[in-house]
This record gives sequence, C-alpha cells and structure tokens, in this order.
Amino acid sequence: MVVEPLLCYSMRMDLLRAQNEASELLAEALAPFGVSGWVRVASVGTWNVGGERSVPLLDGSIVRISHDERGAPFALGMDGTEDYNLLVSLTDEKGVAACAAAQTDCSPDLRGLGIDLASPEDFAGERGEQFNPLIFSASEQRVAPMLADDEAFGFAFVFSAKEAAFKACAAPLRRWYDKYDEELAFDLTEFELAAPHDVRGTLRNAHAARAMAAMGVRVRIVRREVCGLACTIAIAENAKKGLGTVSK
Repeated sequence: MVVEPLLCYSMRMDLLRAQNEASELLAEALAPFGVSGWVRVASVGTWNVGGERSVPLLDGSIVRISHDERGAPFALGMDGTEDYNLLVSLTDEKGVAACAAAQTDCSPDLRGLGIDLASPEDFAGERGEQFNPLIFSASEQRVAPMLADDEAFGFAFVFSAKEAAFKACAAPLRRWYDKYDEELAFDLTEFELAAPHDVRGTLRNAHAARAMAAMGVRVRIVRREVCGLACTIAIAENAKKGLGTVSK
C-alpha cells in the first residue's frame, strides 16, 4: 500500500478550504442578483492546456477559458466563441490559482466579475515601508488600517480590491468595443479604494470614471481572508440598479 505524503494531503485540504471560503464570498456577492456562480481553486498551472485553460466543474463538465487581446479571460461556448451568459475571472498568488464564474442570463444588471488574491507578505516590513507609499494613494493609506487588524493585510485587501475592480470591467469593455468600436482606455492605477467597502473610478485620474460612466456600470466589492490571503470579489453592475452596498 502506498501512503500519501502528509504534505500533499495538507495542500489539497488547504485548496479545498480556500475553494469553499471563496465560494461563500461569491455567493454573498451574487445574492442581490439571484444568479448562480462558482469558484474553483487549484495549484497554479493545473488548468493550463496550450493557450487555453480548462477548468473542471463538480458535475464533471469542463469550462474552457481563453483570453482577449488585452489579456482578459472569457468563457468559450461549445462553438468556440465567447459564451456571453457566463462571466469568468482568474487570479493566482503564492502558487494558488482561483477561477470565479457567474451566470448572467437571469440578470441583465450583472455586467462583470473580478476576483483577486493578494499576499500580505508583499506589503509588510521593509518592502511595505518602501513601496506602499508609491502604489497607494493617501486615501488608500488611510483606509488600509481599517480593513484588518494587521496593517499589511489591510494593504493586501486594498490592492486586491483594486485588481478585482479592474478585472470586473473587462466584460463591459469588451461589449462596448463590440458595439461601438470605440476605445475606452484606463488601467489599474486609475482605481482607488475610496472607502472600506466601495470601489469607484479613481479620484487620481478621470479616465476610469469617464469610461465607467460611458459603459453605465459601477463596481461593488466583497472581501475576506482565504487561507492566509486577501481575497476580493468585485461585481460590475448597471449603474442605475438601486442596490445597497455589498460588503463584509
């Protein structure tokens, strides 16, 4: 009989725990829309198949994911073209990869989805002292300590929120390009965490705010610690939808 190494078993249990915790977070984010979604977690590289990623679901089916010219992921349908009824987002950190997905066919108000993992180690100690003031605005430096007992974890939450919000705009942007053939340009630096539970187009540069206004979207976030990492899920929704702030 072959005895499985304890380390491998522990790693699988950690990944399963991360998947369950991230799934709970996604369920919270999607609850106001009445739609279903899922999160899968695995070791980095597990899903890579050539230029695509193949993510297995619990029912045995496979979701194929490709990337657009800007690097944003999208789900492929049976015919090899984009499945517009399924939003997907990918992230990886410290050897852990996560894929979040949500069905949109039951809710036209749900426009985009983003997930991001960030490690507090990247924002702690000497490294944090040197780089945090360079990559976070004065407002974000004030907000970060409110998000966790550990300041480095707070900065990790801020960073993951900005990343997730940026990713959540990928699908609305792609629809905009398809419909209007007009470029709306902005990048990650143009998102700012202006309050503990809110992500908006940046106060530093108006490009993101103008682009989001043109697309008719706003972004909301939920967050929690997942196996020692800061995990944030962002939802892009129709700007006129009258929902209360989704937070945790």
